[in-house]
Amino acid sequence: MQQPFATLADAASALRSGAVGSAELVAAALADAEVLDPLLGVYVTRFPEQALAAARAADSLPAARRGPLHGLPLAVKDNLATVEGPATVQSPAHDPHWWRGLDAPAVARLRGAGAVVLGKTTMAEYAMGRPDPSHSFPVPRNPWDPERWTGGSSTGNGAGIASGLFLGALGSDTSGSVRLPAALCGTTGLKTTFGLLPVDGCVPLSPSQDVLGPMAVTARDCGLLLDALTGSPRPAPVADAGVRGLRIGVPYGLLDTPGITAACRDAFQEALRTLRELGAEVREFDLPEFGGLLAVNAVTMLAEAFAVHGERLAADWDGHGRSFRRLAAAGGLLPAHLYLRAQYTRERLTAGLLERMNGPGGVDVIATPTWPAPARPYAQEAAPGEELNLTAVWNPTGFPALAMPMGAGPAGLPLSLQLAGRPRSEHTLIAAGEAYQSATTWHLRRATPDPRRQPTPLQDPETGPVPASPAPSAATPDDGSIDAGALLAAIGITAGPADLAVVRAVARSLLIAGRQPTA
Repeated sequence: MQQPFATLADAASALRSGAVGSAELVAAALADAEVLDPLLGVYVTRFPEQALAAARAADSLPAARRGPLHGLPLAVKDNLATVEGPATVQSPAHDPHWWRGLDAPAVARLRGAGAVVLGKTTMAEYAMGRPDPSHSFPVPRNPWDPERWTGGSSTGNGAGIASGLFLGALGSDTSGSVRLPAALCGTTGLKTTFGLLPVDGCVPLSPSQDVLGPMAVTARDCGLLLDALTGSPRPAPVADAGVRGLRIGVPYGLLDTPGITAACRDAFQEALRTLRELGAEVREFDLPEFGGLLAVNAVTMLAEAFAVHGERLAADWDGHGRSFRRLAAAGGLLPAHLYLRAQYTRERLTAGLLERMNGPGGVDVIATPTWPAPARPYAQEAAPGEELNLTAVWNPTGFPALAMPMGAGPAGLPLSLQLAGRPRSEHTLIAAGEAYQSATTWHLRRATPDPRRQPTPLQDPETGPVPASPAPSAATPDDGSIDAGALLAAIGITAGPADLAVVRAVARSLLIAGRQPTA
C-alpha cells in the first residue's frame, strides 16, 4: 500500500527529523483504509478530519518539541475512550455516553508523546466471543485469507497492522486478546504486567485480569509504544548483549498436546534453534500449572464478565450478540465457591511458578507457541474451549508476554512464538524479541489482500448445529445439575433454547474444570 515505512521505529525517526510529514502519512493511511477497509473490517470509526488536523499541528512543531511518537498515525481498540467519538465496544447495547468526549489515560499518554489517532478498531463484543452476523458492525477479516478469523479480541488492530493500514495500535488483553490477533495476523503484540498501565477509560471485561498492551510490526516498535505509555524509557541496552545468557525455559510436554499442528511444532523448534545460536540457554522447564491456570482464567473471566455486564444483559438480552451474551450468562451460573477457589488457586500456582523460576534450575523467560495452529476459517468455527489456549495462562498470573511471528504454515498463514517473563520484565522480553527479529524476517512479511475480493458472509449461528456437551447419563451426572433457564429467569433473563444449550454447555465445562485437581 502507500505506507513508505516497514516499521513504526523507522517512521518515528523520519518524522522527528522532518524527512517526512505527519500529514503525508495520515493521508496515506486514510487513503489505504478507503480501499481495504470494506474488505477487512479494520475500523469501527475513522476520524479523518481530526487526524489530519492533528497531523498538520504536529508538522508545525519545531524539532525541539517533537516527542518520541511525533506525528505517528496509530489506531485504538474500540473499548478505549477517545475524545473524537464514543466507544461502541462493538455492541448495540453499549451506552454511547460512557466516557464521551474524554481520552482514556493510556490514549492521552500516546497523544502526549505526539501520536495521531486515526480511528477506533473492531473487536469482539465487550472483548469476548465472536462477531454476530445479525449486527451491523464490520466483520474483521484476516488479511492473509479473508475467509479466516483474525483472532480476538483486538481484531482490527491485528488486521490493520498486518495489511499496512497502520504500523502500531493500542489493544487490551484478558485471555490473549493482544497476542492472539498478533499471532494469527503475523504481527507483534505485548501483554503487559497486570497493573503496569492504567485501564481507566477502558470498558472492563474481567477487572482482575484486564491489561492494555501495544501492538506493532516489531518488538522494538512495541517497546517504543510502551515507553510512551509508561512514561519511562527503557534503559540503554548493553552493546551486543542480545539474548546471550538468557535462560529460556520450554515446557516440551505441551508440544505433544492435541491441536498443536506439526507446522507449529516445527516452526517453534526452529525459533528455539535461532535463540540458541544467538546465545540463549534453552532448557526444559515443566509447566504443571498450565491446566489449573487455564481453568482459573476461564472461571474468573466469565464470572467477572457477568458481574460487570449482567445487569445490562438482563435489561437488553437480545441487544447483545449471541456469542458474548452466552459466555457472560454462563459466568452467572457459576457458584461463588468456585470463583473463590479459582482465586486461591491463582495465588498458589502463581507463587509456586515464581519460586521455581527463581530457584535452582530456574529460567528468565518461558517460551511456547502463541497459538497451536494458523487461523481457522470462519466456516470451521470452534466451540468455546475447543482450541488449546496457550495465551490465557499468563493473565491470571499477571505476567507479561510477547507474541511475535516465527514462521508460516503450508498455506502461508502466520505462526507465532510467545515469550513470557516475571512481572515487570517487559524490557527483557522486548530485548529478546529484538534479538530474535534481528536474525529472522517473519515479522516483515505483509499481507496483500485483494480489495476486490468478496468473502463469504458469516453463517448465522442459529442455522448451524448448536454446540453442547454430551447428554448426562445416570453414571455420569451433569456436574452442573442446575436448571439454567430457571436461574437466568430469576435474574430477569429469558433465553431461548439455542442460547440455553450453549450457556449450559459452557457452564458445565467450567464447573468440571474448576473441580479438577491442580498442580
